[in-house]
Amino acid sequence: MQNHLYTALKKYAQSNPIRFHMPSHNGIDLGIDTSMDITELSFSDNLIESDGIIKNCENNIANAYGTKYGIMITSGATTAIATALHTAKNKGNKLLMLGDLHKSVHNFANVLYFDISYSENLDNINPNEYDAIIFTSPNYFGKVQDIQKLKNTTALVIADSSHGAHFAFCSKLPDLQTDIANITVLSFHKTLPVLTGGAGILTNDEKLYQMLVYSRSILHTSSPSYLIMASIDNAICEMALNGETLYNQVLSEIDNFKKQLCDRYFVVDNDDKTRLCISAKGKDGYKIAKLLERKNIYLETVYFDCLVAIVTPYNYKYLQLLANALNSIEIQDNIKRFEIKKATKIDTINKKVEFLQIKNAVNKVCAATVGIYPPGIPMLTVGDLITKQTIQFLTDKKYTVFGLIDGKIPVFKN
Repeated sequence: MQNHLYTALKKYAQSNPIRFHMPSHNGIDLGIDTSMDITELSFSDNLIESDGIIKNCENNIANAYGTKYGIMITSGATTAIATALHTAKNKGNKLLMLGDLHKSVHNFANVLYFDISYSENLDNINPNEYDAIIFTSPNYFGKVQDIQKLKNTTALVIADSSHGAHFAFCSKLPDLQTDIANITVLSFHKTLPVLTGGAGILTNDEKLYQMLVYSRSILHTSSPSYLIMASIDNAICEMALNGETLYNQVLSEIDNFKKQLCDRYFVVDNDDKTRLCISAKGKDGYKIAKLLERKNIYLETVYFDCLVAIVTPYNYKYLQLLANALNSIEIQDNIKRFEIKKATKIDTINKKVEFLQIKNAVNKVCAATVGIYPPGIPMLTVGDLITKQTIQFLTDKKYTVFGLIDGKIPVFKN
């Protein structure tokens, strides 16, 4: 028996890597150690029924984001999404899934048996025809969605703002639009100095808050991590106090980075300037990322020819090194994007699941969400017909694919 996971993480940490990936504490000392790892004691409150020091932390979250209520999660935004959708189910069954959404949204919408509709945008959509509408803003690549049309809808509006937890702490960053969204999901660890799994939910409605707490009590682990909660508590207070100054420094250094980058690349324009999306102009981003890793520089992800780096107050000082490293890399290999085609849904009620080798799944009906991770946006969802083109993509070893089970794809039996 060998502890390969522990050894790999220890080796990575000891190499002093340059990290542009989540969690966004970037490996700094958070002042948190195992002596603080406790359970529910006489003084330590209980996340599921908070009324003491955990409740104080949740009040801090609400105050920092300018909402009436804040809810803490230690098992990631996936649990926060599940909680939000479970709460939405109490309003009704008709759910509009707007634009590209994380696999967790697709998974829980199916588990909760919503009557699901899909739309790429709000054009020609009457929001009042739905009980709930869920969308992503900002998305994985820093784009914010315009939701003004949802301002007075009768539908419950849920914003998956997992990638925007830092917005509230700098006036030069976009607005989270919590005045429009009834429920806002945040993933603190993605952009704040928080341990992995730290997430939260915001709302301004008392009845929704009560339902969200009720849903959390059903879906959240009864063994929440006090280390994660402590890191959230500390990060929220630190950012509320110093976030504006810290992020102004970040944004200034990003401007310098753009000027230093050679003409083989360009920074894609987006709404969140700290989500640095660097286009390699059609060249193979996966090969570039591998060459960066040889220089001990690790990005958040690669998406075809787009290199994604999350820039925070804890790693912006390395942007000069990133620019120098990129400028020193020159490859000739082109890469072609795989365009996700939305398939017509096929009825899967009462059908059984089996697991097939990918090459044998052509024209079968998918029983899972399948795609590239990150960003975690499915190219296949439950009920989609699996095409030969999709099979060719999934068998390309270049990509890290989610949704497979021991290399096999879940499908419904005929």
